[in-house]
Amino acid sequence: MLRLLIKLIGVIFMVLALITAVLDLTRSIANSEATVTALGLQWRDFNVASLQYFQVGIERHLGLPWLWENVIQTILLQPSWLVFFVLSIMFLWMGRRQKRHWQTRFGK
Repeated sequence: MLRLLIKLIGVIFMVLALITAVLDLTRSIANSEATVTALGLQWRDFNVASLQYFQVGIERHLGLPWLWENVIQTILLQPSWLVFFVLSIMFLWMGRRQKRHWQTRFGK
């Protein structure tokens, strides 16, 4: 059951990656130049309050301002389709069925 949930989350991230890639592609065609939208910009456009709450939660409530400045800001500056694609690959990999030792030994 847990493996199914992890795979479902991976598929949702893959769908988000495809949607954001198509949005960037259509913006690139409309502007006649390559346009790549960062994850932070899309999050800000979607709901700025949740982005601010997330920042406050990381910096003040968890007491980890270095995590926000060094790690999360770097992720938020990356293209959104790339971040969602990497997350989908990670979740789909975690949800895969692992081979048992006897399966590799006897060829199944």
